[in-house]
Amino acid sequence: MEIILSLIGGFLMGYFTSYFNEKGKNKAIIEDTSQITEEKEKVTSKYGLETTKRKIQYETKSNAYMKYFTLLDEQSQIGNIEAQQEFLPVLTKFNTEYLSNIGDIEKELKAVSEFSNSIQTIMIKSQERYFKFKNETNALKLIAGNKVLTLLDEMDHFSQLSFDISAQMMKDLAKQIIEKDMSSMNEQKNHLENLASQTNELKEKLVSEIRQELSEI
Repeated sequence: MEIILSLIGGFLMGYFTSYFNEKGKNKAIIEDTSQITEEKEKVTSKYGLETTKRKIQYETKSNAYMKYFTLLDEQSQIGNIEAQQEFLPVLTKFNTEYLSNIGDIEKELKAVSEFSNSIQTIMIKSQERYFKFKNETNALKLIAGNKVLTLLDEMDHFSQLSFDISAQMMKDLAKQIIEKDMSSMNEQKNHLENLASQTNELKEKLVSEIRQELSEI
């Protein structure tokens, strides 16, 4: 702005000097005016372009972050639905068929086999959903700032741990039920609850850092 005012001041001084003393300099004044107009248009264009770029960057990042948190919430919501609608019926069926046939090796093995197959189907669906979430995280890392990137890496770590423990817990469940190994079941359960608590704390930090990053665009 100071540059533009200086140029305008120079133009006015040149104009009055030429008007009162040398009318022959009118051509030079016209050229100065054209130059000032051109400089002003360049500055206006520059700031207009920067504003547009910032707007696009803000919208791109905010949309990507919103999509990430939507997928993160879906992980939890769909997981709870699957637990109620798919896993619990499978578990109930296994308990009924296995416990009512204790001593009948063939029926015991059949109950264990059907339970394992059902668990495998549920885990495949969970794995597909987890990979979708992980891919979205990888895409975010291309546009995230350094602080957000660090928190996303931590979220990745906790998500992977939670998925691995959940998968192992479901694989071990039939054996733990048969052997009545409540100690191992509770240990895995407590580990998952601890991870869930840490993940929620990390999510709050991530939200705060994302807000800060977007405000600085």
